[in-house]
Amino acid sequence: MHRHLRIAALVIALMGATTAARADEISEGLERARQLYEKGDLGAAVTETNFALNALFQKRAAIYAALFPPAPAGWTLEPEDTSNNGGSAVAAQILGGGVLVERNYVRDGGEGSIEASVFIDNPMIQAFSSMVNNPAMLGSGARRIRIGNDNAVLQRQPGSEDAELTLVRGNLAIKLSGSGLPNPDILVDLMKRFDIGNLQNPPAR
Repeated sequence: MHRHLRIAALVIALMGATTAARADEISEGLERARQLYEKGDLGAAVTETNFALNALFQKRAAIYAALFPPAPAGWTLEPEDTSNNGGSAVAAQILGGGVLVERNYVRDGGEGSIEASVFIDNPMIQAFSSMVNNPAMLGSGARRIRIGNDNAVLQRQPGSEDAELTLVRGNLAIKLSGSGLPNPDILVDLMKRFDIGNLQNPPAR
């Protein structure tokens, strides 16, 4: 409870310092929280703040979801699932901060799918970084792949049509998990299509 009150007080203080806040769901919710806080109704202020934070997490996740690259030839990028992206963002925040956004690519007219996951400021990134940047961590069926100037690790057991490709740069990790892939080169092709710089510094909208 004390942690939530500290968060509410911090967000309310930020709102107080912003005189030209845009009138949307987030700013309106924070304004209601500020009013309730000033009236001494701390429980209601926390509730309003949490609703505003949830909307903020969803908006942040939607920005990243829009930055997934178009599908390679013969594949389709499935439409955004806004509710799922918002839920992923909230779950990541509860676990320690950051964003996790997932979208799916499917092969046209046949089997084969790729789940693409983007992690930003997420606790999982440290574990991915240890695997990608430490040759001693690579097990059988894993090999390093160069994507531009970045290291990535491709994991695939012999004879399997399942494969994973993971790339880490700073506070960003991208993981591509494919199934029904006779050739894992499609993962490398897709990874090269991500604009990593744009993901690390997304445009506000």
